[in-house]
Amino acid sequence: MRARAGVALLSMILLPAIGCSSADPAARERIVERDQLRREVAGFQSLAALEANMLRDQQHQLLVTVTDTLLRSLIDVAFPVSVNIREGLTVTLTNAKVIFRGNVARVDISGEVRRSTFPRVAAAVTLRGALDSFAVDSMSTLRAHISVDDIKLDTPSGTPAALDPIVITVLQRVVEGSLPELTASLPAVAVPIKLDKAMQLPGFGPDGVLAVAPSRAAMKVEVSRVIAFQDRLWIALSVQLGAFSATGKAPIASAATTAAASAALERQP
Repeated sequence: MRARAGVALLSMILLPAIGCSSADPAARERIVERDQLRREVAGFQSLAALEANMLRDQQHQLLVTVTDTLLRSLIDVAFPVSVNIREGLTVTLTNAKVIFRGNVARVDISGEVRRSTFPRVAAAVTLRGALDSFAVDSMSTLRAHISVDDIKLDTPSGTPAALDPIVITVLQRVVEGSLPELTASLPAVAVPIKLDKAMQLPGFGPDGVLAVAPSRAAMKVEVSRVIAFQDRLWIALSVQLGAFSATGKAPIASAATTAAASAALERQP
């Protein structure tokens, strides 16, 4: 009796939070499949466009490769992540799985959603998405973000039929309504490479009459394309180097050094 009362109370608490978001589950699943297929079609088109030795299609590009093993480590180290959403619910994401499929780095993140106050409830949650939006940030770090395509809830593992189907449905819609907060809380994936903002050349001299001032040229590094195959991410970076400008004065040669250099030049045949 208490369990039924708890289910009824939970439904009364959560139903107002979902408003009119009572979309047909089958229609929602079709939208999810459509978005995932669009990712994979775009990925296959990128692969089809490649010719031999054409991963870099411009002269001033460099290639960075990341293995699936390293990628999993970079993502795993950022978990667990806990997010408080509506109606006293907390989503705790504990681990992520990375799979390369259809030229897409798919990411499945698992965890649980839990309400700690009465009526208490807990369910397993899975976020299905992919690595997306590769870019060099303001800190000159190459990062990627995780985009979420789908959220799936189920009864806790090992306890079949522990939750009423109505509760699962209501929880599903509440968590889906909190997708922006969940996506914003997912960790960005930082690729451990150093990207300088500029090229610095030291000054030198005087060596005889030769002296060169130190100079600097700004560099702009952008992600040109990302390909996922052979259990690796292949990231092509476009590098644009600006003009060099002096950052100081050239060393001045002493009178003795200048005289010695002049004498050496006179002895030249």
